[in-house]
Amino acid sequence: MSVLSFVVDDLFVIRLVKYHSNNPENKWVNNYEIRASESGDNADLIGLGLKLVAFEQALHAAIVKFDRMIISTWEPDSKPYDPEAFLTIPLTQEGLFAVTGDLLALDQTFSVTRRATSGRFGHLFYRGVLAEGDVHAPAGKSILFNRTAMQTRIDDAIASSGLDEHIGAAPAESLDLVMVGKLGNTQRNIIQLVAQGVSSVPEDHAWFNRTTPSP
Repeated sequence: MSVLSFVVDDLFVIRLVKYHSNNPENKWVNNYEIRASESGDNADLIGLGLKLVAFEQALHAAIVKFDRMIISTWEPDSKPYDPEAFLTIPLTQEGLFAVTGDLLALDQTFSVTRRATSGRFGHLFYRGVLAEGDVHAPAGKSILFNRTAMQTRIDDAIASSGLDEHIGAAPAESLDLVMVGKLGNTQRNIIQLVAQGVSSVPEDHAWFNRTTPSP
């Protein structure tokens, strides 16, 4: 499998690496799993990756800087490494959402549910999104103050980025956002991203500091 060209049912992972503008050494990662429903090449993968960047930009505050995008095959890294198994693209974008008030600490994340065509839900955790006005704690645990408003932010970001063409039971584009089973032999299309709540996740969590492929 290669990121330079692909065929139907090839699987990929797109990783977006980010950092806080005041602490560029502390980077974190959000991962997206992709399945090809048609053949294509690296330009198609990069195009989807840039849509994911635009989607995340619409959610994040300007203090979040995008460092790089890593597109890799879903298969484990090989030794010696295969240079066609992944590609790395530098990024200079930053978050675009105009937050009101102070942002929460980076370990207070915006939890988004990935709803699939069947089976269990998945989750995405975004930090650098929630501000003090977005949450309250009526029973001592932080929850979203207005979940409907946060869902609107997600829906608007999906539409403006073009990511809606890659979500659903039968997406319009040739690359589908999916959840891949542990062995890679099952994939479930993501049909909706849903505002779930507030999750406290340590900054050294695997979702945030996942090791990227190295030569």
